[in-house]
Amino acid sequence: MNRGFAAAATLIVIALACLAVSRKLERERRLLRKLRARAALDPADGLGLDELSADERYAAESLAAAGVLAIRQSRCHIRAAELATFRRKRIRLALSGAVLAFALACMLAALILRR
Repeated sequence: MNRGFAAAATLIVIALACLAVSRKLERERRLLRKLRARAALDPADGLGLDELSADERYAAESLAAAGVLAIRQSRCHIRAAELATFRRKRIRLALSGAVLAFALACMLAALILRR
């Protein structure tokens, strides 16, 4: 019974980690879509940080750290030159994370079924 609890707890942790990452990626995707809809491609057309919700501000800070957004004078805008590279990296990150989570879950299931 103790092994079963540990296995269930591990699977729950894997699922929660996947949900957290997918939620973060979705927030960033929505913010980028909002900025593209407003044509915020330079500082003059940028979106004010006061117009963003708390989640959107968090996503903006994350995207600024990744180099996709620039935040100047409490306005954010897309750095179009970095966007293509960013998308490729994020897709690779999401796919490799999903494969890793699936592999961990399969290894755990194999361990449970062997014993």
